[in-house]
Amino acid sequence: MDNFLFSLNAVGPLFSLMAVGYAARQTNFISDVFFKEANKFVFKFSLPLMLFQNVQTNFHGDLSNHKLIYTALAGIMVTILVACCIIPLFIKRRGQRGSMIQAVYRSNFIIYGVPMATGMYGGEALVPITMLMAIVIPVYNVAAVIILSFFSETGNGKFTLKEITIDILKNPLIIGCLSGILAGYLHIRIPVFIQTSLNDLASIATPLALFVMGGEFQFRRLTNNRWKVLSATLARLVLAPAILAWIFIQMGFRNVELSALLALFATPAAVAGFIMSKNMGCDGELSAQIVVTTTLLSSVSIFCFIYIFRAMGYL
Repeated sequence: MDNFLFSLNAVGPLFSLMAVGYAARQTNFISDVFFKEANKFVFKFSLPLMLFQNVQTNFHGDLSNHKLIYTALAGIMVTILVACCIIPLFIKRRGQRGSMIQAVYRSNFIIYGVPMATGMYGGEALVPITMLMAIVIPVYNVAAVIILSFFSETGNGKFTLKEITIDILKNPLIIGCLSGILAGYLHIRIPVFIQTSLNDLASIATPLALFVMGGEFQFRRLTNNRWKVLSATLARLVLAPAILAWIFIQMGFRNVELSALLALFATPAAVAGFIMSKNMGCDGELSAQIVVTTTLLSSVSIFCFIYIFRAMGYL
């Protein structure tokens, strides 16, 4: 029951913020122009700053657990490959393909996964979590730039290595993460008055992203995307984590390390995925619907994983 309440407490604030954004949009309390500009602000400033702060604060160059890192990267790559092979067989619209593939492989690792793992094992979980954070976040975003550029509805789906490299280097989320890795590795000390301001600005990233996503959400459109949302949700919350967790257990992962991998693969679709889909020519609305649905149902799916693995002695 404690694990179930923990999951609900983690999900509750996320849904509250989305609900407020939805209500503000439906009552015309806030204009469409505000949501458009806020979306741009989140993508180009607040989320990159949040990534910089999280990584530079927690990462100090420790990449010693090679087995954990390689396993996480392999799990992400396999998930992307399978999604890229299967989803285009059933989805016709290019933009929806990109949004669904990203939703399946990219989890809400920072916002949801980190507190989930630390809630089970306390500070002990921060060691594997920060190690994965420094590696996984750049991989998530580089993969997203490539996938969303290829399936973008604002382009022709063709690009050169030079073009995709430029897009990766220009991506605000990648810039924020790599800057954080560099600052953390070099142990750069930021003056207290600047650090305090950065912390305050970074703290608005998640609430504002959730608020904007709630404003973008439209129930009447959910009917048209119902089976797409449900299939992506099933893949994100059940199929991928169940198969990968079984493999991780066979490889010998237990307790803290297994909790870190669950935080990476069993959590809902990333809020940042909605922001990137919206800004890179894919179906942002479908991304928002998948994020909302996976966030709602993840409290049940994560509870089941934790309960089962604890009962079996793996956690």
